[in-house]
Amino acid sequence: MKMMAASIIAGWVWASALQAEERVVVKALSGRFEVVQSFQVDGSQGDGVFSEWVRFREPPFHRVSLMGWAWPGIYSISRDENWLFRTQKTGSGDSTAILYRIEDLGRVSEVIGFDEMIWRFSDAISRWKQEDLYHTGVESIDWSADSSALEITLKGSLASKSGEGIVCGIRYDLKTIEPQLLRLRMNREAERVVDGR
Repeated sequence: MKMMAASIIAGWVWASALQAEERVVVKALSGRFEVVQSFQVDGSQGDGVFSEWVRFREPPFHRVSLMGWAWPGIYSISRDENWLFRTQKTGSGDSTAILYRIEDLGRVSEVIGFDEMIWRFSDAISRWKQEDLYHTGVESIDWSADSSALEITLKGSLASKSGEGIVCGIRYDLKTIEPQLLRLRMNREAERVVDGR
């Protein structure tokens, strides 16, 4: 009985420590804000959600919560610190792209439908559509030197044929809100490159 009580207490202490641990995952170079994650245990099986938020150094908005998921997000901040990009795992081999605008007063606004928009753009130029692919998501991103554009590489594997898939490079203009093709490669075909820079 004492052993069981000690195990329960030890488990509770361990779960509490997991819940309480905050981790800064990315920080603006100026120190103006940072993205923080904390795993919140939900239930006895260790299931839970990553609570994530943008923490600002100064008020009025000290903490702005972001949507929580079962997996931690991966973040990147634009050089001018006005944009925050999030790659979020959503399932086995799949992820979604989320873009946030960081405003001067500490507000954080999500660009609604960003992931759907970039995949629609890819679908319009590729014979293989997102619905034909599995293990889809963002392979890489990069910000332009002047923070006017975000370069995103989407990747997906063809569900019907092993080893086939697409890699689509898109340049997303943050001022005009327009996507532009940089490169498109469908496995076993020559890569089509567009000089969009």
